[in-house]
Order: sequence, then C-alpha cells, then structure tokens
Amino acid sequence: MTNGPADADAKARLRGEVLERRRRRAGAARRGAEAGFSRHLARVLAETNAPDVAAFLPLPGEPPLLPALAQAHERGHRVWLPAVEPGRRLSWVRWQPGTPLAPGALPGLLEPTGQRHGTEAFTAVGLLVVPVVAVGRDGVRLGFGGGYYDRFLPVLSAAGHRPRIMACCFADEVMPAGSVPRESHDAVLDTVLTEHGVVVLREPAGDRSPAPATTGRGATPCGGSETLPPE
Repeated sequence: MTNGPADADAKARLRGEVLERRRRRAGAARRGAEAGFSRHLARVLAETNAPDVAAFLPLPGEPPLLPALAQAHERGHRVWLPAVEPGRRLSWVRWQPGTPLAPGALPGLLEPTGQRHGTEAFTAVGLLVVPVVAVGRDGVRLGFGGGYYDRFLPVLSAAGHRPRIMACCFADEVMPAGSVPRESHDAVLDTVLTEHGVVVLREPAGDRSPAPATTGRGATPCGGSETLPPE
C-alpha cells in the first residue's frame, strides 16, 4: 500500500489521462457498449437472486448503464441510485424510468428526486455497482477523488449489509495489477462489470496474465464462477 502526496499526484495524473480518453471515446462506441452492459448486468442479477440493485446515474462519458438499469426495473428489480449529502455522505433514492432528476450537490451531477434513505435501503440490495475511473487487476479502485464510496462502504459494512460490490468501467479501463496507486483509504474490490463481461480482480501485482471474464456467483471473489462465452 502507498500513501502520500506523490501517490495522490500519481492518481490525479492517471485520472486525467483516463478521463481524457473517455472524452475522446466515440459516441458510437459508447452506444455500442449499452447492449453489453445490459446483458451482463442481467446475468449477474439473475445469479445474485436479490430483488434490489444499487448503482449510479452515469455522467456523459461514463459507461452507458442507464438502459441496463431500466431493463432491471422492467424485470422486477428495485433500483436505488445515490444522492450526495453534506460531509461527503451518500443517501439512496428509489429510481425507475421516468423518475424526475434534479441537479445535485456536485456540478454537472443529476440525482433522482424522492425520499432519501440511508443504509436501511440495503436490506434487500444484493448487488452494489460502484463507478470507477479505472481499476487495477489487484482490485485497487481509482475514483473521481471525492472519497464518497471510500466513506460509504465501511459504513455499509458496519450496518451489517453485505451486498456483492462490483466496480463498473469500460473494458480498456481495467489496468494491470500495481498500475493504480493506492492510498490507505482506497477501497479494494473483487470484480468489475464491463461491456465484455465481469472480470475477477485481486490478481497479485507483478502477475500480468489475463484474468478471465466471469459471472461469479454471490459475494465470493472467485468461488463458483464461470467463464462467459465469447461475445
């Protein structure tokens, strides 16, 4: 683990590089990824076998997750999306297609309107999909720098909720182990949802062999996983 100004600077540089690549990603490529995210999220939800999913409302350039969430709602899953609170905290609002959106506390961020809930919303949540800028194959998550999920995940665990937690980014934003600097507060995740499938993480730094795309069952990082068929 690393921790210090140099690590924060390295993360900021990497974040800038990936976000610039996202800005340059062709609209057709993002639209083409919608079907993949929808298909693979549906498979994970079917295996998780829980009524609720918590995810995020994507910003322009982020993985096009909204059609996948609309599909989850149509299949009977309750969908929860975050709202930003003072103190870098997150609350959660029930969402479905047509739910009004309003500007949030962060510039450019839209949030669903409606009653806000704390961790009690996770009583029936079996899957939490977390936004990332990039993630290493060792599970180190590069977020947007606000620390919202780094604060929320320990609170969720302390409340006794254990959903399966999965990063979400484009497949080319899954980076070799050791390439994402880690500070002491950074969350480490087990799997990542991409448009090509679910990738099992926690590969030791220094090992560059490809990790399989899987739809692993439950919250166990690799246990009971299966390899996805070719796209």
